[in-house]
Amino acid sequence: MDILILDEGFPYPLNSGKRIRTFNLVSRLARNHRVRYLAYGHSRGDSRRELETAGIETIAVKQQVPGKSGPVFYARLAANLLSSEPYVVSSHHSADFRKAVQAAISNRKPDVVIAEWTPYSMYFDTCAHLKRVIVAHNVETDIWKRYYDNETNRVKKWYIRRQMEKMERFERGAFGSADGATAVSERDAEVIRSFNPRMLVSVIDNGVDLDYFAAATDDRRRSSKLVFTGAMDWRPNQDAVMFFVDAVYPLLREKYPGIEAAFVGRNPPGQIARLGTMAGITVTGTVDDIRPHVRDAAVYVVPMRIGGGSRLKILEALAMGIPVVSTTVGAEGLDVMDGENILIADSPVEFVRQVGNLLGNRELAARLGSAGRELVERRYGWDFIAGKLERFLDDVVWPA
Repeated sequence: MDILILDEGFPYPLNSGKRIRTFNLVSRLARNHRVRYLAYGHSRGDSRRELETAGIETIAVKQQVPGKSGPVFYARLAANLLSSEPYVVSSHHSADFRKAVQAAISNRKPDVVIAEWTPYSMYFDTCAHLKRVIVAHNVETDIWKRYYDNETNRVKKWYIRRQMEKMERFERGAFGSADGATAVSERDAEVIRSFNPRMLVSVIDNGVDLDYFAAATDDRRRSSKLVFTGAMDWRPNQDAVMFFVDAVYPLLREKYPGIEAAFVGRNPPGQIARLGTMAGITVTGTVDDIRPHVRDAAVYVVPMRIGGGSRLKILEALAMGIPVVSTTVGAEGLDVMDGENILIADSPVEFVRQVGNLLGNRELAARLGSAGRELVERRYGWDFIAGKLERFLDDVVWPA
């Protein structure tokens, strides 16, 4: 196949769940197919070089996506009230990107055009004569619904509702005009099918590099460290951190005075970075390698209340044999079972209880860690998942 992929940026460095997933799957597609990646980025740079080393052709559009802080950002949010599109769509549009898509199609007709994030299906109107696939890392409408459910400020809640309604209209239109879509969980796939029952939809799970995230061999069970990893410039992760620090961590410190918590991930905003001044809390910012931080922890925590799809962070922890305590939302979309390979907790009190169970019971922690590793070995390796994606694209491009 000749594949053209449209995205907000090149999926490198591998410092977010989306980039990790995309790079691992697309680099494997490039072994057997001709892949071009069109995204905002610099004309030269490490990101493009890494993709090209993996056999992926790159096309860079110079204009960058607007930032998410400062007075100009808030002015754009206010101006979006007059737009029919959600902000996450309107802020990513540019005439230069559209021209680049048209040029790429004109230079070489692809068999399929893939929007590697749902908002980038806005450019499908330039290639209505081609096969078009949306890669839904999340159902964006669901994320906005969860923002709305968890927001207490009335003004913010009103604005979030407006964005949620716009996003639902956009997603209905986007999936309604595509030839196929992938989801990372069956729950997300069902929502997408409700938007377009005639469209081909496949669940392409998230995965993990089983060699890179090898099972830890040292004895961490004497540790009282907790860890959470994820891009700190993504709002669901920010909400998870603040929920944990505000509602869970004080109860844990009361019961286990020596307990520590580390929040590891890129671009923490000021609100998150300032948490590092609290007793027992570390906020790392960007790190070259998350594995030492995960390996040193007794428990990997996922206190997420917002989000969709499924969490690569959990798969990475399971692959390393680290016991995980997660909310139901955090573990959504993964083939995990409470008490067998993960522990589920949806309230602060329950979170404290489950973390305490692992800190006080090394046998339980070891059993969960071993079961988690076995699970990812069985069904979450990237080679296996890339094969599913390749077969799905075959079905879209050359239907039986």
